[in-house]
Amino acid sequence: MGQPMQGGVQGQSGPQVQGTRRPGPLLWFLGACLLTLVVLVVLGVGGGAMYVIGSRSGAVASDEPADPTTPPPVTFSHEAFSFSYPAEWADLTERANESGAGVVAQIASADVDPTDLDENAADSITVYLFASEFHAVMTCRTQAIWTGFGWDESGDPEELEPVELGGRELPAHRTLGTHEGQDVVGEMYCADVGDEVVQIVVESHGGTELSPRMREVLDSWRWADA
Repeated sequence: MGQPMQGGVQGQSGPQVQGTRRPGPLLWFLGACLLTLVVLVVLGVGGGAMYVIGSRSGAVASDEPADPTTPPPVTFSHEAFSFSYPAEWADLTERANESGAGVVAQIASADVDPTDLDENAADSITVYLFASEFHAVMTCRTQAIWTGFGWDESGDPEELEPVELGGRELPAHRTLGTHEGQDVVGEMYCADVGDEVVQIVVESHGGTELSPRMREVLDSWRWADA
C-alpha cells in the first residue's frame, strides 16, 4: 500500500490532502470484537487440549496394575481350614504324606524333598491332623520338643502367649536354633477340631523371627467352622 499524497499535482488546482484519515468509531468497535473472539477461541482450544491430555494421563495411571508380574496367591483348602501362600511356593503335601505322620498340608518356599533333613526351604508351614488323648494345650506342650528336629542345634522350646489364628486363640511355642550357619526359628500352634487336634508348625531360616511372608501366610488362615 502506497504512502498518501503530500500536496497536489503541479499544474492542477484543487484541495490538498492533509495527513492520513483516522478510522471511524465503527471500525474500532469491529476490530475490538474480532480480537476478543480470537482470544476466546485460542484459550478454549488450548484449555480443552490440556484437559484431554491431563484426563488421558490420569486414566492411564489409575488403570495400570501395581505389579502385573506378581501372580495372585494360591489357596490351600482342607475340610477344617484354609490358607493362602505365594504362587511361587511349592506344595509338598503329597510327598510329605508318604511318611504317614498325619501331614495334611506342607507348603514351602522352595521345592525340596520333605523326607531329606539336609534340604530346607527358607520358609515352610506343615499342618498335622490327628486324634489325641489330650486337648490342644497339652498336645503343644508335649510335642513342642520336636520343633527344630533336624536342625544342627536347637534350644528348649519356649511357651508363648496365645496366638490368634483365624480369629481363634491358640496355645503357642517357639524354638530357636541354627542350621547350616544360619539362625532358625520354629513355632508350633495347636487347636481342637472336634475330637482331633490340628497342629501347625512353621519355620523361617535366616533370622530369629518369622519372615514377613510367613506372617502373611498365617494372617490368611481361616477355619471352616468360623
